[in-house]
This record gives sequence, structure tokens and C-alpha cells, in this order.
Amino acid sequence: MKNKVQLDWQIISLIFLIIVFFFVYSFLAIYQLPKNINDNLIFNSPDETANYYFAYTFAKQSELQFKDSANQIADDLAAPRSMRVINNNTVPATFIGFPLIAGTLAKIFTLKVIPFVLIIFACLAIFFFYLLIKEIFNKQIAFISALLLLIAPAWWYYATKSLMPNVLFVALLIISMYLFIKAIKSAKIPFYLLFGFFIGLALMVRTSEITWLLPLFIILLVIYRKKINWANLALSFIVCLLSFAPVFYFNFQNYQSIFSFGYAVDLELQGKDIITQSLNIFEKIFLPFGFQPRTALINFYNYTLKMFPVWSIISLLGFLIAGFFILLKKDKKRILYLALFLLISGYLVIYYGSWSFHDNPDPQAITIGNSYVRYWLPVYVFILPLIGYSLFKFLKKSKLAVTFVTAVLFIVLGYFSFQQVYFGQDEGIYLVYNNLKSYEQIQSQVSAKIEDNAIIVADIMDKVFFPRRSVIFRLNKDYDYQRVYQLIAAGYPVYYFYFTRHDALLAEFNERYFFQHQLEVQPSIVDFKEQSLYPIRILNSEF
Repeated sequence: MKNKVQLDWQIISLIFLIIVFFFVYSFLAIYQLPKNINDNLIFNSPDETANYYFAYTFAKQSELQFKDSANQIADDLAAPRSMRVINNNTVPATFIGFPLIAGTLAKIFTLKVIPFVLIIFACLAIFFFYLLIKEIFNKQIAFISALLLLIAPAWWYYATKSLMPNVLFVALLIISMYLFIKAIKSAKIPFYLLFGFFIGLALMVRTSEITWLLPLFIILLVIYRKKINWANLALSFIVCLLSFAPVFYFNFQNYQSIFSFGYAVDLELQGKDIITQSLNIFEKIFLPFGFQPRTALINFYNYTLKMFPVWSIISLLGFLIAGFFILLKKDKKRILYLALFLLISGYLVIYYGSWSFHDNPDPQAITIGNSYVRYWLPVYVFILPLIGYSLFKFLKKSKLAVTFVTAVLFIVLGYFSFQQVYFGQDEGIYLVYNNLKSYEQIQSQVSAKIEDNAIIVADIMDKVFFPRRSVIFRLNKDYDYQRVYQLIAAGYPVYYFYFTRHDALLAEFNERYFFQHQLEVQPSIVDFKEQSLYPIRILNSEF
């Protein structure tokens, strides 16, 4: 009875903290709630903008595409980042799972639920993480691990930026893994079916992760082959395909192939164009961005010890201590966890670490908003039980000591996470919050000055003006300037939103880029602290 009461208090405490952190994670979503009545929310990244807009579009129209009339003249020029124009339809340039899931829930409930979908799943995943780790380790380690996940900086940050899909993927994976273990242990068909459903949803959200998820489950199937009900597993595979099937349908509708996705790979790796690299079939599937172990290790150092020093040191100690005792005790279940963690982490470090990301305008900046952090989220998450194991190993003889040290660790690490998440360099949540307020003022003032059918060449500010106005990201080629000319001639007002330039610089800008195309950037009509809005006109024309 005593243990039962203790367990109940652990669960009650965990549920209470999950509810509290639902509101903590909802900081940005709650801030935008009064404006969350149409498709005009502003976000801090193009991926968030695209995910919200297509979730909204799917909820309203059951489609993941739309037409911009300007592209009848501009071909594929009028589109923000994270979107592409194919056959005159603007479609996502990201995986479509998030818009499908969020859009479906918005159909059932309300459009206002879209920014909260990921937060709800993030909170559910905390509890399922507790259940999962309890199956592999024990209740105390599971409780410690779940508490650490609540405050893990990468999880906290990307749960708060709730239109980025990575936390949703990991949340669905955690739920899937728990259901898989329960299916094997119980042989009950509901667990098999639910496993198939949730792993299908996880793959919808991050289809590229199949490169390690498939080998992971093959290994588990081989190890547990005698305990698996293969008929039920076949049914779970069918359910997985059915839950993933909408991706095939909309891929075909948007990209004319069920196996095509919105991502256009045009990044550079160590100065080389990836597309032109000669890769064999294995590399194309499992290492599409090359094999650069030195670069990967440098990047991994930057986004562990350099970015999260306290968390990284504790994680390293936890890994070493847990690894030593797990191997010493020869516990097969925990050895399997340790081995799979090492294999998957090593693969993810090489897979993404070999890729050069430049999310920040400063390519040297190491920030929590960089892609490495969200792509390595599984590494940050699944090392936490090893910290919990190490802590419990040393303190298990005293329940009071375990409780006290866990509470202190939760408070101390929570403080460091709070500082990193809210006040981190360049991309902390507090800075994002201030950016959003500034963007709203810019959007409002610009919209009041320009025509409804105006098009803005906006560079990285495309996320601010879309969808209230059509946008062009950049003018990169001569043909782009020609299309701007054609748009203006057809009656579309075109504006350039760029850094503020005095008369001499504006004249030089025109001379270098625009006059040769019979275009002119005229003096600004709206000025802000560092940026201005400039009309573009055809030379010697009334347009």
C-alpha cells in the first residue's frame, strides 16, 4: 500500500507539472490567441508560416495548395520561402504531415486549435515517456526522466515554437514506442493497431526519419520475434499504411508523384553542390548530404557542450555511469536500450552534422533556433533516462535523498533551460516575442499604404507580409526582373522591402540591378528603423 500511495503521488505530481507546462509552452500561442481568428498570424520563421497557412487551408478547403493569380504572369516567382509553385499551384516545400494533422483537428474543433496541436501532443508525450521508461527501467527512473524532459531546453524551445513539427514527430514516436512494447508484452490487438496508427502519423510528420526508424524496428522485430503476434503485426502495418495514405494522395496532387516531397535540396556542403556530388545508392538513401565525420563532430560539440554546457556535462556523466552499471549487470533489456541509443545517435550526428545549416543571417552564430537542435531532438530526449538511471543508482537506498536531489536538479536545470530558451542569443523566445510585436506593426503600416493586389519583394521578411499580400523572396536572375516588369505592366503594383538607403545608395542600387531591365526603384513611401518600402516602376512609364 505504501508503494501504491507513492506511485499515485508521483503520477499526480507529474500530471500537475504537465498541466503547468502546457501553459508555459503556450506562451507564444496564447500571445497570438486574440489574432487567431483568420489566416493572418505572423510567425518568426518561414516553416512556421507555411505549416500554419496550409493547416488553415486544409481545415477550410481540404486542400494543401492554392493559386496566386500573380503566378499566371510571374510563373513560379510569387511565393514565400517554404512554399513552391508547381503547375501554377502554390504547395508546401516542407513535409505535409503537420498541416494534415493540425488541419484535421481544426476541422473537428476550431481553427484556433492549430497553434496548440503540437503543445497538446508535447504534453501527452511527457506522460507516455514516463510509461515507456517505466517499462524499460523502473518507476523512479521513469519519473525522473519525465521531469527532465519537461525542462529539457530543446524540447521546451520547440514546444513553444509550436508550428515547427519536430517535437510533434518525437512525441508521436514516444507514444508509438510505448504501444509497441505493450503490444509485444500483452499480444492484444488494440495495442498493435494503435502502434501502427501512431507510427504512421510520426512518419507523416517527418518522413525522412524512416532511414533510421525502419532499421530500428527491424532490429526489434528480430530480437523479439518469438514474442510477436505476427498476424496482429501485419494488421498494424496495414493501419500504418492507412494512416500514412493521405501523404501519398496529397503528394500526387501537389507534386504529381506519391513519392515526391516539397523539399528542394539546394544547400551547400563544405563548398560543394550536393546535387552534383557522385553518391552511390546507399549514400543517396542513408547519407544524402555526404559523410563528413569531422564536420559532424564539430557541429555536435557546438550544439551540446558549447550551447548547453550544464546539461551536456550531466548527460555525459549519466551516460558513462549508466553505461558502466548496465554493462556490469548484463541486463539485456537495458543493454539493448543503450546500444540502440548509441547507434541512432551516432547516425543522426553524422546524417545531420555533415550538413551545413545557415538558419541565422550570421552563419557563425550558434543558437538554439538552429536546425541542428531540432534535428537532434531524439538524441537530447533519449539520453535523459541514463541520467535518471545514474541518479537512482547512487541514491536508491534513500527515498528522501532521491526526492531531494531530483527536486534540486529539476530547479537548477530548469533555471538554466529557462535562461537558454527565453534569453538565448538571437533566437530566444523573449526576442521572438518582441520580433512578432515589431512585425505586426510593420505589416499593419505597410498594408495600409499599398494596394490589395500589391506584390512585395520581401527577402527574409516574406514571413511578415504573407498571406496578407503576395510576396517574392528574392530577385536572383535576369529572368526574375523580367517577370517583375511583366507583373507591373499587367497592373500588379510591385514593391521592394529592403534596408533603408539614402539617395546615393538608391541610385547605385538602381544602376547596378534595375535600370538594365527598364525598371526603377523609387524613393521610399514607408520607413522603419532599418528598413523601408520602395515602389518599383517601369522606366518612362505611367505604371
